Amino acid sequence: MTEHTRRRFVQLAGATTVGITGTSATALAQSDGGGEWAAAESPTDKPLNDVVDTTEGPFAVGGGGDVLGRFDDGWQKVVEYGPQARSRPLTGVDVTDGGNAIWFVGGSGVIGEYNVATKTLTNYSAPKGKTSTWEDCAVRGTAGENERLYFVNGSGELLVGDRQDSGAVKYQKVIKPGGGSTIPGIDFHSRSNGHVCSTSQYVAQSTDGGESWNQIGIDFAGTSFFDVASVGRRDVNVAAGNGIVYRYDGHRWTPHVVDGGRQSIRSVDRTPDAGVAAGDGGKVYDRTSTGQWERFQTPVKTKLRGVAYGTSGVDVAVGNNGEIVERVRDGSGDATTETETATATASPTANGTATATPNGTETATAAETATETTEASIAPEDRIPTLANAPQVVENYREGIWV
Repeated sequence: MTEHTRRRFVQLAGATTVGITGTSATALAQSDGGGEWAAAESPTDKPLNDVVDTTEGPFAVGGGGDVLGRFDDGWQKVVEYGPQARSRPLTGVDVTDGGNAIWFVGGSGVIGEYNVATKTLTNYSAPKGKTSTWEDCAVRGTAGENERLYFVNGSGELLVGDRQDSGAVKYQKVIKPGGGSTIPGIDFHSRSNGHVCSTSQYVAQSTDGGESWNQIGIDFAGTSFFDVASVGRRDVNVAAGNGIVYRYDGHRWTPHVVDGGRQSIRSVDRTPDAGVAAGDGGKVYDRTSTGQWERFQTPVKTKLRGVAYGTSGVDVAVGNNGEIVERVRDGSGDATTETETATATASPTANGTATATPNGTETATAAETATETTEASIAPEDRIPTLANAPQVVENYREGIWV
């Protein structure tokens, strides 16, 4: 099975569509991939929390139950108000093997599936009566055939489900792989092998499809954990506070300071040979080699909460205020609009090891505090406006069955 982290390879009741938007018209930093990180017109001002790549391009999820897709003419709302039409925020998303469907989770037990090939939205919310907030999800398998699903919540619970021949999802007994602390990140690089990270500086590994877990770290960490990228048993990254990306080689953890300003790294996505991370202050980070990351400032200054390294050649980061930044790498087939290129501010950051903060908290810097309230200073005329008439992008709505 091809290894990948979760974000790569995306007329119904309670779902509506809105206008298509244009691609970005403002770029800032030139990256090693040959493309520039640029701000895209977003159809929402609600926070966007996660993003994945699919056969139909990137899809993002966020506040109010919004599901957004990137199409030929730009970003567009695919689903509004969530699969239950209750406006619950969506917190995490993953894509099936082959990239034909996304699964997403959120507040009050929300679970949904959107098949990007058939344009079908299915509601699977509150399985086994679980109505607490799901923090993240992972999925392996082929859409509609044999998916194995992993959902984690704020109570530290993991719920594993398997697609049956009937189409229903059969769930296993709920377990707590992280000892009860919130699990903000889960990722499986194969059907049996994956990792979770918790808010109590805990990372665990499963080799049997989530049925059992073994702690593998991180004993010396003194900062918050936000996300995990599972590439292999000997290749794991954890996005953390204080500007650190932790790396596991199968034997030990090494903390790498990738942000000299010590701002939090909120999200990380990997391939065996490449990767991208994103975090506070509108910054993104390219993995250039093992343990080596290069920092870039995007045109936005807001907190970036999710990032996806695109199989299709389009990398995307999303965050507060509905902000979307994207990069079209060399060799991809996507056409881009004319861009206004600013002075590149990318510079290599410290790539060596870091000493973990002795206490279990992280102190916000003045710059980090400022970015929490600073709006992106991009003039409206530098973004392509929303088009008036949007096509229907969801054609079917279903209530899923779980057993």
